[in-house]
This record gives sequence, C-alpha cells and structure tokens, in this order.
Amino acid sequence: MLSAPLSPHELRPRRIDGHNPCGAIYFLPWGMSFATARWLGLVGGRDWQACYRLSDAMVSPDPEVCAGCIAAIERDVFGLAARNGPPSRLVGFSLGSVPATLMAGRLGRPVWSFASADRGELMIWSSPAARGIRREAERRGYRRDDFAAALHRYNPIHWIDRVAPDSRLVVGRFDRMVPRARGQALLDRARRRIAGNHLVELPLGHVAVLAASGFLQRRWLRADSSLLQDR
Repeated sequence: MLSAPLSPHELRPRRIDGHNPCGAIYFLPWGMSFATARWLGLVGGRDWQACYRLSDAMVSPDPEVCAGCIAAIERDVFGLAARNGPPSRLVGFSLGSVPATLMAGRLGRPVWSFASADRGELMIWSSPAARGIRREAERRGYRRDDFAAALHRYNPIHWIDRVAPDSRLVVGRFDRMVPRARGQALLDRARRRIAGNHLVELPLGHVAVLAASGFLQRRWLRADSSLLQDR
C-alpha cells in the first residue's frame, strides 16, 4: 500500500540563523538537534550564518523523498546566497556533508566535511546504520538502482571537483557507520582538487570524528587567520 506523499513542510529542514550573514553554514548529522550539536562542540559561538537540522524524512525508504529533502535545502541555501552573498564556507557532519558538499560545489566555496561518504545509494546498501531503511525499501519494491537514479545529482563525489581548493575532509579509519571504502572513494576523488594535507583520515570511529570536529575547526580557523596576517 502506497503511503501519502509528504508535504513540502515535512521535506523542509529546520534552519537556525546565526549572527553573521556572511559566515559559515552548518549542516548537522541526521537526527541531531541543535542543542546536542552545541553541547558536543560541532557548532560554536554565533559567528556563523545558518545551521540546518536535517528533515527526519531525509533518511527514507523512498528514494524520491530522500532527494526531495536535499532539494529543499538546496533551494533554501540559494535563497540565503541571493540575499547575503556566498557563505565563507559550508560545514557538514555525517549525512549533513551531502548538502554541504553539494552547495560548496554549486557556489564554488570551501567545504569542511566530517565523516562523509561518496554516494548515497552505496551508503544505504552498505552501512549498518541504514540496514532497516534498506529492508523497508526492498519491501516496497525499490532497488539500489532506484536510489542511484534519484540521488545521482546530489552525491558528494559528483561535486567535490567543484569545491574551493582550500576545502578540508575528515574521515574515520574505524568508522562503522560509514564503511571505509565509501570515505576512501571520496578522498581519492578529492585529491584531484584539494591539497593532500587537507584530507585527513583519523584513527577514530564515527562519533569520535564528530566529537573531534570542534577542535579541528578551531585549529583551522587559527591557521587561516595566521595566513591572512602574514600576507
């Protein structure tokens, strides 16, 4: 039995606005609240432009619903860019790295990506975290090729070539949520565009990579500030 189509409201992410209209835009991990992200240190201060909490429907057994959630973020970020100009950078965590990389590529801006993967359909078919979604999708008659077709234009691996060269990617060697092959495929593609020392594989798991992101962001901001002062 087919379920009723989701309304635009259900596909739309929640956006929290910061104090700097030219600052960074954050995309949280799926299912994580803004309060939790602040507590873990993923997002600090208020010197940023916006922070998106992903729609619950973004992880769905219906591939068109997954794509619709990303498209809703895309439209909203373009609206911000039209009003404020391109953000200083786009920061994505876990599933949030998908819209972060997409928009960094579309706007030609830096992406700071933590615990990311290359392709959505391969994540759904290989990640232990998506096992239930995959089973429900198969029960509804969907296959991996259906997700590949729906998510093709949003996959990070198709946009990493277009992000700013000073972007940074971090993956975890012992990440059980993102199979190593998925993170490595994205790093391999990113090497065409991004300096090797900006591509980091930490000896950590998924949650630990996210927890380390606050420290890494602060270190990178200090390094970027020093470079500007030296010029």
